[in-house]
Amino acid sequence: MVTNPKLTQAVHFALVSTATAAASLYTPEAISQDAELEQIVVTGSRIRRVDAETASPVFTMDRSTIEASGVTSMGELVQQVPAISGAATNPAVNNGGGTGAATVELRGLGSERTLVLLNGRRVGAISSVGAVDINIMPVNMIERVEVLKEGAGAVYGSDAIGGVVNFITRKDLDGLELSYDYGVADKGDGDRQAVGMAFGVTGERGNVVIGANYNKQEEVSAGDRAFARNALYLYNGVVTQGGSSRNVGGRIRFNAGDPLRDFYGCSSVTKKDGAPGSALTDYRCFTGADLYNYQPLNLVMTPQERTSAFTSANYNVTDDTTVYAEYLHSQTHSGYKIAELPFDSRLDNVVIPADNYYNPFGIAFGGIDAVNPNAVWRMKSLGQRQSDVSSIADNLTLGVKGKVMSSSWTWDLNGAYAHFGQDLGIQGYLVSAKLQNAFGSSFDAGGGNIVCGTPGNVIANCTPINIFDINNPNQKDALKTIAADYTQTYDYTSRTAALDFAGDLFKLPAGMVQAAVGLGYNEQTSTFNTDSLTEAQPPDYLVCQIAQEACSSDSRGSFNVKEIYGEILVPILKDVPGFAALNLTVGTRYSDYNTFGNTTNSSVKLEWRPITDLLLRASYAEVFRAPQINDLYGGRLANSATFRDPCIGLTAADVAANPNLSLACQYVPTDGSFTQDNSQVTGLFAGNPDLQPETGDVLTAGFVYEPNWFRGFSLNVDWWKYKLDDVITGADVNTTSDICIATGDPLFCGFIQRNASDGSVQVIQQPTLNFGKLETSGVDFGIKYALRDTAAGSFQFTLDGTYIDTYDSAPCATCETVHVAGTFDKQYGNYADIRLLGSIGWGFDPFSALLSVRYIGDAVLNDADGVIPDVTLKIPAKTYLDLTLGYTFWEKLTIQLGVDNLTNEKPPILYQNNVTNANTDVSTYETIGTYWRMGVKYKF
Repeated sequence: MVTNPKLTQAVHFALVSTATAAASLYTPEAISQDAELEQIVVTGSRIRRVDAETASPVFTMDRSTIEASGVTSMGELVQQVPAISGAATNPAVNNGGGTGAATVELRGLGSERTLVLLNGRRVGAISSVGAVDINIMPVNMIERVEVLKEGAGAVYGSDAIGGVVNFITRKDLDGLELSYDYGVADKGDGDRQAVGMAFGVTGERGNVVIGANYNKQEEVSAGDRAFARNALYLYNGVVTQGGSSRNVGGRIRFNAGDPLRDFYGCSSVTKKDGAPGSALTDYRCFTGADLYNYQPLNLVMTPQERTSAFTSANYNVTDDTTVYAEYLHSQTHSGYKIAELPFDSRLDNVVIPADNYYNPFGIAFGGIDAVNPNAVWRMKSLGQRQSDVSSIADNLTLGVKGKVMSSSWTWDLNGAYAHFGQDLGIQGYLVSAKLQNAFGSSFDAGGGNIVCGTPGNVIANCTPINIFDINNPNQKDALKTIAADYTQTYDYTSRTAALDFAGDLFKLPAGMVQAAVGLGYNEQTSTFNTDSLTEAQPPDYLVCQIAQEACSSDSRGSFNVKEIYGEILVPILKDVPGFAALNLTVGTRYSDYNTFGNTTNSSVKLEWRPITDLLLRASYAEVFRAPQINDLYGGRLANSATFRDPCIGLTAADVAANPNLSLACQYVPTDGSFTQDNSQVTGLFAGNPDLQPETGDVLTAGFVYEPNWFRGFSLNVDWWKYKLDDVITGADVNTTSDICIATGDPLFCGFIQRNASDGSVQVIQQPTLNFGKLETSGVDFGIKYALRDTAAGSFQFTLDGTYIDTYDSAPCATCETVHVAGTFDKQYGNYADIRLLGSIGWGFDPFSALLSVRYIGDAVLNDADGVIPDVTLKIPAKTYLDLTLGYTFWEKLTIQLGVDNLTNEKPPILYQNNVTNANTDVSTYETIGTYWRMGVKYKF
């Protein structure tokens, strides 16, 4: 991988060689014209320049890197960039994922704060995760990926806070390429196949490029990986193989004072193995050994099937006018698999009455009012909960561009239409209304004919179900009568129009003053429709017609923005002592949103070359993020949030020491007896139409050193600092609790709702808010060395890294600052303080090889214990080695053999009380193990 391919020396060579070659063929006037090196637009500016190294730090992955890596999706490659951290989604995210998407979180600031471009233009196909799924990009059509590692609000507008990822497609393709790739894990699973086609033709007046990709990735089960096979918990300083209290035999609780507690000698019981559950003696006390291990039913790699296509065409209508078109299409089929449905008689608001024929206890259970004790089961006979997700993304751009008469100015008028649609089919649930009748009152109508209802009040069209022996095979048919699948649809549309101008203004002694100006319009519309079965019902929006975890609300909304921008490059000094070059770039953008009003954001960039070999650079940029449609208008959405209840073991002394605990722990007894049955609680997300934009500023400063005395070597170092205010965030359940305890803020304390009977969490509201500040700083560095044409071949050495010095979040003005750098945080993700990406490339025609190394530094997980506070878990550093060997026949056929994770590095164990998936951080670490692959490509 290379950072900003070195052009400075190539410029000098090109000028000399072009002039020399032209001298014998053309007139002197023609020599001067042809000797000009073509100007380019580098990500981070709209001004065309010769220089590749500018004031903007840009990390580049070129086509040779993409091909040698053997990846079949762009997410696999881009998520390895050291400047990326946090908790971006990818196909290894099963519980909470399963869409096949991969997103980018530059600086760990969230995927919604990283702007994704295609050939310099905003990708409008926003996926259901609130960001662009970069897996929609066809790998074989990408020429290079440029990653801008600074804020760029003045250049690109909203969302470019963390930076920009710009996918630039191939334009010089002439002929046909066919490719096939196959991969498989060393355990024989996770098969992957990919087929690619790329075709290009160039004529006198234009060119056409067409490409298509098809790839299929098979699933990998958590049960087939030792680190993920069991649900591991860290409680009281001890690692246990635990799981969920919602087990196959059930967990039946008794209220304090109930004689059944004395009968069993405990507060909860479970059914004995093989017992019918019809008598009190069929039950025994519930112990930790009865927890249900749900992990083997999960996935560490979700299945995906994806087809992508891209085409671009350019036609020169005249010598100065070109019409062009680009079209990107992607279709993805994926899905998750998780454990069978847990049934909770309280949360699901189902009362199992004492007169239920199968109830041997003589008391009622369940109901959301929490008057009755709780009873829970795992519906194993129902089968796994799983999704079937189909996603379609389209991005179409049409435009015309040309020169303004015979001047240096160019113009570009274009319009774009983008659409992302997603259909989700989800199975493994029960209809609540039928559930209440089926688990409700029932009696023997004679001859063993058990019917729903009571004598004289039989419920028609109801099959009574024995919840106390629910997983007996003879209950499967009865369960089918109340089983339910549901669907959801998501639709996002963007329409854009833009007119851009760029050219020279006037000449100064140091060079030409250049400028770019433009205006644009964008409107976005989003719709989310959920099945009538899952429509959350007021007033608390916790109940729908199936299990609470699936409840959500429809949402729809739109906004539009009108913008105008300007950018100017001023060469101040050139070729004077101490100033081989000194350039200043200033930009500003005015944005007018119909949702909140207007905002203006500007940037200043400085480039100074004291000598030709050394570039010193610095920049200041104002950035902002406008609230997205889901932020503003998102409906209520239930989720299972990982939560460490601060009220565990609460005592009167604790409350006396901090009275705010009484607000966060309402209804919790203060005798030290309170425990948390499950590490997950119900959270309820919701949009907020009163949101304002996030604002902030970004500073960078650094240098690039390319010594003439050491050809092929370059070194770059850049310091960066981001500061954001009014951060748009869905309130995290743990943050909400922390704020309540620290400040007693009635807003956040009011988000925590507990059951009056025992203090257990009923729900924690998670509205989207502008709250808190976020600051992060660090250093990027890169080293490259190209050693060419030796007796042993040509070599390329690269090393790029990012060091995070600070990442501080203050959720509210009076809240304690959370120091995230160097940690894995449950809310924010993985912020190992250092990440490296290096490679050694070798070429000796017709042989080639690439050894890549990815290093993720060590980190700590604070408050890792589910019970004991202030327990720190040390997360070891991980190093991944990937190797690719290639051979080319007849300059047309290339065969590659490769292996990823050569040393079979296992992911660190972070435990289920800290993560949702696979006992580890699946957004950061490899989950499959060693993976073998081969590829064949033929050029016609």
